[in-house]
Amino acid sequence: MLNALTRLGVPRNYSEPLARRLALARLVAETAGARLPEAFALAGRALADAEPTATWRVESPDGSVALVVDLPRFFTTYGAALARARTHYGERRRGRRPRQRGTAVERAKEYGIDVTLLHSALQRTPEQRLKLLAEDMEFLEEWRKAARKAVP
Repeated sequence: MLNALTRLGVPRNYSEPLARRLALARLVAETAGARLPEAFALAGRALADAEPTATWRVESPDGSVALVVDLPRFFTTYGAALARARTHYGERRRGRRPRQRGTAVERAKEYGIDVTLLHSALQRTPEQRLKLLAEDMEFLEEWRKAARKAVP
């Protein structure tokens, strides 16, 4: 994209109207075999002069050659591609990825999460953790039985 804008001498202020014009210019260049600068100029004329609900047509002086652009179909295809790009692709980050600071636990602390229960659980042996889990399961089962008896 940057190469095309540089080649066309267009400022690098990428916007949705510029993207639409470039998309139409690319189609004209690929279909008609035109060079990008000429296709970009034709795309600009088509988008500026034509009614969006009709076809745009330009002919040679003698009428032997014509370029017809079906604008409703182009806008539909372009809109679908734009929606897909906005929902499926995130903006690319430039440069190197930032290094993560510290461990996940340290980042959680910085974020404001209380990690004291996590620390206390990790200080126990696996056998102690399993024993606590079994006790918790027994308590929940007793609580469920009591709840069933309480509800008629």
